[in-house]
Amino acid sequence: MDVAVRTIDEDDWPAVHRVVNTVFGHHGTPAHAAQEQELIPTGRVLAVVDDGAVVGTAAAYGFDLTLPGGTTVPAAGVTNVGVLPTHRRRGILRSLMDRQLADVADAGEPLAILDASEAAIYGRFGYGLASRYSCWRIPTAGTTFAVAPPDRRLRLVDQADAVQAVAAAYEAARVVRPGAVTRPGTDDRPDRWHELLLTEPETETWKVGGRFMVVVADPVGDDPGGYALYRFEEGVSGAPGMTLAVRELVAATDDTAAALWRYLLEVDLVAAVTAEVPVDGPLPWRLTDHRAVRVTEQRDYLFARVLDVPGVFAARRYATELDVVVEVHDDDRPAVAGRWRIEGGPDGARCERAAGLASRAAGPSRGGSTFPECPADHQPSGESPTARIRRRPLAATRVPG
Repeated sequence: MDVAVRTIDEDDWPAVHRVVNTVFGHHGTPAHAAQEQELIPTGRVLAVVDDGAVVGTAAAYGFDLTLPGGTTVPAAGVTNVGVLPTHRRRGILRSLMDRQLADVADAGEPLAILDASEAAIYGRFGYGLASRYSCWRIPTAGTTFAVAPPDRRLRLVDQADAVQAVAAAYEAARVVRPGAVTRPGTDDRPDRWHELLLTEPETETWKVGGRFMVVVADPVGDDPGGYALYRFEEGVSGAPGMTLAVRELVAATDDTAAALWRYLLEVDLVAAVTAEVPVDGPLPWRLTDHRAVRVTEQRDYLFARVLDVPGVFAARRYATELDVVVEVHDDDRPAVAGRWRIEGGPDGARCERAAGLASRAAGPSRGGSTFPECPADHQPSGESPTARIRRRPLAATRVPG
């Protein structure tokens, strides 16, 4: 078939949702569809149509992405990518990805990011793994802090009343956590993502909604506070042996994060706490026995596709002064390919075309894996626990996108 990709019209939304539900095995409700339509501009949704029917889709949120050093760049948050099983192996996905990346570049966004359902899919389009996360299971019995976290005022808040506190704490943590993204709203409701997260308990998706307990650490001094969303899962409700599952624990400082962790580990009737956290979460090194934090799995999270090399590598900061030449191979986007000289440090950086030999070579997918690397800002292993506790802010959450 001849593959033609176009931007959808408002009337195409029901057909787009049918494709997404079919591809991902969802049974989405009209409420789910309405949520997506609120947060994704129609002009950022692409479709392939065969004989009048939508058979493939790809869409993108408009995010700001935090880079090492606390700077931010606009990024396309790719989502809802799928092709109906009846139309596989016809070049539809390639056409959607090529058109989407061209649109992203034309919009001035220096990179696209996504959370891949299957890790092997997106390398062919230039995406590379940029971050991972760990799955933790922590038994509460015998788990103690080597040094008690500072006393903080914590309060339990009803979901519907927590939007303002959660949105403010999330944004404060987002700006200091490399790899974190903004949560978009609408023109008249800038906190709409958090409203959907907290006030739509009957329409839970992997992105938003659901029933939670909400504990908030209020701001104190220069510390903007934080929060945790959690629920009880395994075990008999109201009896000893329950599992407390953390949906999100977000804080801009280690001290606030530690206070929230202590609260979660001391909830009555709970035998274990589970959570999905960044691979460098400092909690184990705050405990008397760091082995109490059991890593049950590590998973990939954010994949990135660099479309503007200077726009990314000059925007971020570097832990130490560097002056390197890298060579990028990119057959799909000649403007990205070539040799680039990166000069930078903690206070700023620049990136420009270079001659001469490169000290490092990378394909487009390796570019996505390279841009967050920084000894002081993105270090899943090899760093002393003491330095990590002293320096790292913690935002222990998978950021939906």
